Amino acid sequence: STYTYAGADFLVPCNEPDTGSALHGLVGWSDFQVASETGEDDAAGPRSEVTLELTLMPSYVYPWALEVTVCFALDAERGLTVTTTSTNLGAAAAPAANVAGAPEVDGVPAPAPYGVSCHPYLTRGVALDKCVLTVPAELVLDVEPDTMAPAGEREIAGTDWDWREGRLVGQTSTDNAYTGLPDGQWQVRLTGGEGGHTAVMSSDVPWVQIYSGEHLGRCGVAVEPMTCPPNAFNSGTDLVTLEVGQSHEFTYRLFEED
Repeated sequence: STYTYAGADFLVPCNEPDTGSALHGLVGWSDFQVASETGEDDAAGPRSEVTLELTLMPSYVYPWALEVTVCFALDAERGLTVTTTSTNLGAAAAPAANVAGAPEVDGVPAPAPYGVSCHPYLTRGVALDKCVLTVPAELVLDVEPDTMAPAGEREIAGTDWDWREGRLVGQTSTDNAYTGLPDGQWQVRLTGGEGGHTAVMSSDVPWVQIYSGEHLGRCGVAVEPMTCPPNAFNSGTDLVTLEVGQSHEFTYRLFEED
């Protein structure tokens, strides 16, 4: 797999041989370190928090250094809030072993291209087929069946991918990115199981990947808030760029409603 940014080409190792794709980014399998952890009880109930950190060093795949922290905050009122903060520490100035020099724009290193997502699953303890899914998106990103490469956005009205009003999942299968989400905070909701409780994922980013979990026996649905769609490093769609010293914050929340 390759991407082109600021006039330079970068080769990314394939980790999905069936489609020839590079999936799940540069830190998905990296070892983070615990930076801090706290726990306390107050009038609202128990609260605990842990922050993990990682420094992503420049490489031939991505010649920028990023400081990444992920904070997991759990409390009785808000559920689990996950916040990822990434800061551009600078770029590799010249090629070296296993490191590419960052491309330049007007004589200075180009800002770091950036996108972020997480991969939570919602489940209700019963088969996904028996659950009701609600996704407030108006557009779906079609993909090429052989490569899963983006093939273009289309309106979901009248299709099997229209989840706006909430409906039984049944046998519907999806592994697509959705957009056209409401401004501000939006929610993806999964209702089912004993008591009909609802699991909720809330965020404010412009994209969400919905995967019906075929590789896991359809026991839940992946709900992946994303700042940009797949292949954004090539397409530029909703791509974030970080100047040296600039940070980006991404938050989502998981909780349950009766």
